[in-house]
Parts: sequence; structure tokens; C-alpha cells
Amino acid sequence: MRIPFVERGSSLWEAKVTFPRRVNATVFPVLITPEGEYLQDTSCIIDALEKRFPERPALPASPILQMAAYLFELWGDEFWLPLAMHTRWSHRDENVGLFIHDLGEALVPGFPGWLKNRISLHFANLMNSYLPPLGINDRSRPLLDRFLAVQLDGLDAHFRCHHFLFGDRPSLADYGMIAPLYAHIGRDPWSKRELIEPRPHLKAWIERMFDAGSSAGGEFQSEDALPETLQPALRSIFDELLPFIQGCADAVRKTPVLPADTRKAQRFFKETVRIPFAGGIYERAALSYPVWMAQRVMDALAAMSEPDRQKVRAWLRQVGGEALLTLDLPRVVRVGLAAARVA
Repeated sequence: MRIPFVERGSSLWEAKVTFPRRVNATVFPVLITPEGEYLQDTSCIIDALEKRFPERPALPASPILQMAAYLFELWGDEFWLPLAMHTRWSHRDENVGLFIHDLGEALVPGFPGWLKNRISLHFANLMNSYLPPLGINDRSRPLLDRFLAVQLDGLDAHFRCHHFLFGDRPSLADYGMIAPLYAHIGRDPWSKRELIEPRPHLKAWIERMFDAGSSAGGEFQSEDALPETLQPALRSIFDELLPFIQGCADAVRKTPVLPADTRKAQRFFKETVRIPFAGGIYERAALSYPVWMAQRVMDALAAMSEPDRQKVRAWLRQVGGEALLTLDLPRVVRVGLAAARVA
């Protein structure tokens, strides 16, 4: 079943005025419901649509696949952000033209070309300003490239045998991964040519994610276990992502408690997080938002029945993911693209 929707572009007024008022951030995508509610953050949008249209859920019912779906969503949404920014802006000369064209057409359609370019260039420079806090520099670029080679090869091998991450139907995990693997890596000229075209099975998965007919009637796999082909991804989740989350949580814990109705929260911190990454050490600024995303994972585990929780715990011990169970997270609320401790 397809959810009825109308897709449209935004405007500069919405981006700079409406969205900050409604969702506390200049951010895309934003879903406007028939009742006029503004929903921001893909995770929240999916959660809301799952309740309204429960016939074909994106979340597997079996406990291990369900927990894995949340983990892959966290991995794709948060841990791949430097990868996406690296592939786009470390090759700015080749990629910036498409960025400027598309953003100008989306924000100020019908305006003169020089004005579209000027507005889009402002946003391009803004995006470039995020590279240092994300840890993207001459020292880290070889690590980022090594990570991409390992993980993209692993995903290509997986999609050689599987239509989606967990069977013949896309899940929350696929939706979490498609964000960096399409919008940046799969669409920008440099990374599309260098990283996606040489991996035909990964490329085919990206195409399937935009073809509603490819999953019509498809189901999640019957076995409540992850295919062996996802082991490279799991190792990154447990060995690299979780230390990053803990470092971010430690930074958030030092922040003051804000009023419950706060509309502002700190996104980046001065504290840096050093984590194992692609055979080396990667250093980047701590962020608050990944703590909310990790809290979402732990809340999902807590909401399971006791037998299902026990099954997930046993699986985590089996695959070397026990560190998930010992994450020490402060309780936070989401505030736009950040998170905060509130009274």
C-alpha cells in the first residue's frame, strides 16, 4: 500500500522563516499533515506515518530485526554524516554546480539565475563551514575513503543476494541508509561515478528504493537474524558508532538543564570525540542530536516484552554488541537539529 502524498519544493521564506518557527530549524524534509501539523526529522515522520498507515509497516515485528533496524537507522542518519559531507565537499569543484542549480530551483524558482546562484552559494559556504567540526580534514580524508571502500563493498555484496537489508521489503534500516547513499553519495557527480557506478548491486538497491513496484508484495525475511553479509556494517556499528555515541552523551551531560519549552539547544560542542575508525583514530566534535537518536534505540528495546528483550540481549552478546547495553545516556528531548536536557 502506498501512502497518498503530494510532493513539492520549499521556498526561501519557508526555509528561513516558517520552518524555524514551526520545527526549530532550517531543515528538510518537512511533512505537513492534512491537519496542518508540521513534522520534521525523518524518524519522527516515519513514526507518525506508521501509526496512520499500519498496513505495511517499515519496522519488522521480530525483535532482532527490529533492533537492527533502529541501529542501522542511527548508523546511517548520524555516523555517515561526515562521509556524505566528505564525498560532496572534498570534491567541491565537481559537485558544487549541481548543488547550486538544484537549491536555486527549489528555493527561488523563477528568479534570475544570478540571484539563484548567489543564494545557493551562501548555503554551499554554510555547508563547508561544518567540515572542521565534523572532523573532515587532510588527515582524516584517507580514513573516510578507507571506510567508504570497506562499507560500500560490504553493502554491494549484500545486495547481490538481497533486495533490501532485511528481505524483499524496505525497512526503517533501508530508509536510514538511503539518506547519505542517495542524496550525497549516490547523486553527486564525483561520488556517483567513483563510488556507486562501480558497485552495480548497491546502485540497483538505490534505484529500488525509489521504485514502489519493486517491493510490492515483498516481505521481511522470516529468520530473525541478520545475514552474514551485514557483518562489516555491524562491526562498524558496535566498534565505531557506539564509542562516538558515548562521547556525545558525555558532552551532553555537562550541559545545563534547560526549560521544558526551550526552542534552542546546542548542536555542536567544543569537546571532541576520539573513536576507532577504519583502522585509525578519527576525531570530531561531539554533537547532541545523536544522543536523542541513541535514546530512541534504547527506548525501543525497553518497550519490548521481556522475552523479546532477552532475545535481543543474547543476540548482542553473540555478535559482539554488548556495549549497546552499557551505554550511559542522559535523558534528552529533540529540539530541531539538536537535543537538550530539560527540566
